[in-house]
Amino acid sequence: MRRLWLVLLCAALVFASSSAAAETAVDRGIVMRVQPPRFAIRELDGTRKKFVINRATIITLNGRRVRLVRLRRGDVAAIDHAGRFVIAVRALRP
Repeated sequence: MRRLWLVLLCAALVFASSSAAAETAVDRGIVMRVQPPRFAIRELDGTRKKFVINRATIITLNGRRVRLVRLRRGDVAAIDHAGRFVIAVRALRP
């Protein structure tokens, strides 16, 4: 009986942590500054947010995969992130 409770407790902890980590957010705005591996955007409400990317981050510009240095001030971007971890950056150049 004791092992069963231990197994159930471990399973509950695993599922709780994976569901919390799965919550992603999307921020949209205009690219204000690019200094790899960091960049900043100004959101539609005027607030500024800074992000740091890593090697796993997927960056696209007009649908083509690019490196962060290809982004410029004025590009419109949508950033998918889970907390401080940036998953993807989708940018469009007007």
